Amino acid sequence: MFRLLNFLFAFSFAFCWTKEELSAFVERQVKERFGEDVRVNKVILLNWDGKGEGVPKVELDMEYGKVRAFAYLQFEGNRYTAVIDALWRAKLLRAKKDIKKGELLSAELFDVEERWLKSIPKDLLIDPKELKDYRASTDIPKGSILRRSVMKPSPAVNRGDIVKVIFRSGNIQIEGQGTSLDVGYVGKVVRIKTSGGKLLRGKVIDRGVVEVLD
Repeated sequence: MFRLLNFLFAFSFAFCWTKEELSAFVERQVKERFGEDVRVNKVILLNWDGKGEGVPKVELDMEYGKVRAFAYLQFEGNRYTAVIDALWRAKLLRAKKDIKKGELLSAELFDVEERWLKSIPKDLLIDPKELKDYRASTDIPKGSILRRSVMKPSPAVNRGDIVKVIFRSGNIQIEGQGTSLDVGYVGKVVRIKTSGGKLLRGKVIDRGVVEVLD
């Protein structure tokens, strides 16, 4: 009987939250969702009166890279709001050298620089793997951070280019060569002329590569 009372007392005590414990609980929920991409500076409980008991249901109202960050804590019969002061990890691309207007971009032209920011503009969210499909729309000075506003799509094939032509049927793949009759970007459809003179339509799947459509 004494052991049971001790257990019940310990169980009850564990769920009598202090403001500090509840703030730490919210921080763990944030880390669980966003992992190493977020750094929580502090959690501010707006209307905490110490009456929440048990484990609350937590609803996070926040997105990667955005300043707005709230947590809603639903206890039995009580609902509380917390403001989350957080920093987001951003991987930015810094130019290694002066890049001229019209120059084809590539990952080799940039260093990846990590910063912690309150908010990350979408203009800065650039995957190095996609650079090969873009050119500089203006001069990019050495040391500057790359933004989408200074990038423009680069055609993956140009009119008159000799391109690799891929024919697929089930598990069978045949490769050949042809001439593009159009300017095309990745994902777009162009006309191609095979070495035998046959006209086909295909989707551009990579720079200089066209997959024939059925």
